[in-house]
Amino acid sequence: MTTRVQARHRAAVRSLTSLTDLSNSVTRCAGGAARTGAVVAAAGGLLVSIALPAGAATAAAPAAVSSTVSSAVAAVPAAFGTTAVGVVSAPATATTLATTSTFAAAPAPAPVVVAPVVTRVARTADANAVVAASVAENAAAVPAPVAVQVAAEAPAPAPAPAPVASLGSQILAVADDYAGVPYVYGGTTPSGFDCSGYTSYVYRQVGVEIPRTSNAQLQSSARISRGEAVPGDLVFFTNSGGRAYHVGIYAGDNMMWDAPRAGKPVQLRAIWSDAVTFGRLAPTV
Repeated sequence: MTTRVQARHRAAVRSLTSLTDLSNSVTRCAGGAARTGAVVAAAGGLLVSIALPAGAATAAAPAAVSSTVSSAVAAVPAAFGTTAVGVVSAPATATTLATTSTFAAAPAPAPVVVAPVVTRVARTADANAVVAASVAENAAAVPAPVAVQVAAEAPAPAPAPAPVASLGSQILAVADDYAGVPYVYGGTTPSGFDCSGYTSYVYRQVGVEIPRTSNAQLQSSARISRGEAVPGDLVFFTNSGGRAYHVGIYAGDNMMWDAPRAGKPVQLRAIWSDAVTFGRLAPTV
């Protein structure tokens, strides 16, 4: 069998503060005196108000309260300061005023906006020079389309002169002009040529004077090999003694221009013999 023990509740206890003992002492000493308020001024401006029970006040009550309060206040710890004590008594008809102090946080100060200070500087001669230099620099940077337009308006440069044909090419061009002219022994004009009359006439047309006969032309020329010969040089046919008996104008690739013999006009034909000598009478290269 279980025995249940009935729990006992502790009675409500009044909360105690540092002023509880002081309040109780004053209440006991005052007895049935009239309701009186004792105000104690503590250090730092702290006012301690002690409320006494209401009752009818006798003539001697204020003095008794004053001495009792003075004794009680003297027992207040030094932490409350040493400010002089003042005692205030209230008449029986006085009513108790409850004053409620309300504290509110002070509003934050409005932000101070500092307006920017604009300083205007008068343009000096140096500033004008800087501006002029900047304008000149910008003007120098001409956009690409404008530059192209200016170039298009400029006069076109003169065409480069055509390259001058070599003397050998000029000699071949003149030699070709007289193709078909008949062979004439001793002839030196377009009416009829023999072999040396033809070569001397063609050279004369390009400003080069050479001897009249084949052997004289051979003797006056600089001898060159077949590999060194270029168009415009001369080809000499020689006999066993080394004397030239025929001459023609070398055209390259083993070809030559000449006046062959009677019945054969001026023509371009192959070099038909290996017994030949090449000579140069003018700077054909």
